Amino acid sequence: MSNVRFADLSPADEKVAERIFEFVQFLLDDDTNLTPAGNLTGGSRQKFRARLDEIIAADESTTVEAPAPAAEAAEAP
Repeated sequence: MSNVRFADLSPADEKVAERIFEFVQFLLDDDTNLTPAGNLTGGSRQKFRARLDEIIAADESTTVEAPAPAAEAAEAP
């Protein structure tokens, strides 16, 4: 998936977007996940939401917040 680029995303956010895109491709590749009109079925939407929650939670657990700039830290009580 290295040929796909997401504009204006940090490298960490780009990695999350790639993982989400890959899961959507997985769902769309199986006709049992699709309605006759080509939309995701209710069960597939639930799988998608659950996977999104997993991907985001994993990303948030590894993300380290940047320290506050010195000016903002000095203003804090």
